Order: sequence, then structure tokens, then C-alpha cells
Amino acid sequence: MPHGPEPVPAGPERASFGRRLAARFIDYILAAIAATAFFILMAVVMVALTGATESSDAEGTVWALLFFFGWGVLLFFYDWLFLVTWGATLGKMMLGIKVTRADGGRLTQGQAVGRSAFFCLPQSLPCLGHVLSLMESMAALGEDRLALHDRVSKTVVVHSHP
Repeated sequence: MPHGPEPVPAGPERASFGRRLAARFIDYILAAIAATAFFILMAVVMVALTGATESSDAEGTVWALLFFFGWGVLLFFYDWLFLVTWGATLGKMMLGIKVTRADGGRLTQGQAVGRSAFFCLPQSLPCLGHVLSLMESMAALGEDRLALHDRVSKTVVVHSHP
């Protein structure tokens, strides 16, 4: 019996790596806009509440830590909430793709959390986390079009309309 890649099951066409990458890029832009708006809003609130236009060293440290290490957590919540609610992030919706269970059904809460955690949380480590997420995502270049976060969570990314 030959040992090659498993055949891709029939069903909705799986999204290409390029479409998935483009959707993720859109999501990153949207998340960066949201994060920037959050930082600006919090700065305005801090000035309004304290009247001080300068922050203490401790406040500066907290903001710096949040800025450098909060990205993965922000992406996790963004991904998880959109996937469990609509089965797609805004970027995926814009490009006509969605995430489903391997059998085509809606994601369970556990699948949405697991998939989002596996892909997003490593990105809390500046540079290294992004490299790890990119490397594990490159598995989607294979014939079955499954990234490691798809395999771990038993999900597939498919075209949302025929």
C-alpha cells in the first residue's frame, strides 16, 4: 500500500495558501488599527483622569510591555471571537473564505479556542513568535492545504460561496 499524502476529501473547495495569507494580512491591519486606537484612547483617558501629560516610569513600563507582548493576546481574542461567532474573521469574510470543522459543520468553542491559541499566542513573543506562526502556517502549502493549527483543531479553511 503506497504511503503518500492523504487524499483531500470531497466537499467545499479548500482555500489556497495565498488567499489565507491575504486574509491574515487584512486581519493584521485591522488589529493594528484597533490597537492604535486603544493606545490613543487610553492616553487621552489617562490625561483626562490624572491631568498629567507625562507618565511615570512604571506606567511607561506597563505600556511598553503591553505594546511588545500583547499582540498575540489581541490576535487570540480577535480570532477566537470571530471564529466562534461567524466562522470567519473580517479578513476571511472579505476574501470569501471561512473556517469549518473537518466535516463542514460550525466550529465548537473548543476548536475556536484551540485554533486561535495555537496560531496567535506564540506571536506574543516579538519576532520569534511571528516566525513560528509563519512556519507552522506554511504547512498549508501542501496538497491538503492544512496548516498545523488546522490539524491540531481539526478544522479546514474553505470557500464560503461556490
